[in-house]
Amino acid sequence: MPSDRIELIAPTGQAWEAVIRMVLGGIADRLDLGFDQLDDLQLAVERLLAEGDPENPVTLSFEIHEKGVRTRIGPLRDAALAEALQGPEPPPGELTLPRILSTVVDSYGVEEAKDGKLVVRLEKLVQTQ
Repeated sequence: MPSDRIELIAPTGQAWEAVIRMVLGGIADRLDLGFDQLDDLQLAVERLLAEGDPENPVTLSFEIHEKGVRTRIGPLRDAALAEALQGPEPPPGELTLPRILSTVVDSYGVEEAKDGKLVVRLEKLVQTQ
């Protein structure tokens, strides 16, 4: 399968979550992801959308390839998010954003965007039976 790219620019907030879920559902169908894999990807995306600036739209880009999907979400608000995602391992039992992401996606990372804001990259791979 050749790599395809989808880009969606949407306001943050619950009013647009259904549209984003629909796009994720279509991607999951295209990749033949199971329900649990789709649910994990939705959780990661929705958790990061909560970090968006409510005054500005966020861009979601999805690069779909044979092995999975790479998602970029941003711009997100501030450097505290980068520190949270790139900092030391949290204490056992503490539910943090890095722990959530490391549980539900195969990899994640932080990229710099304009004006000191951030883009978070998620990678979800297709699990073969």
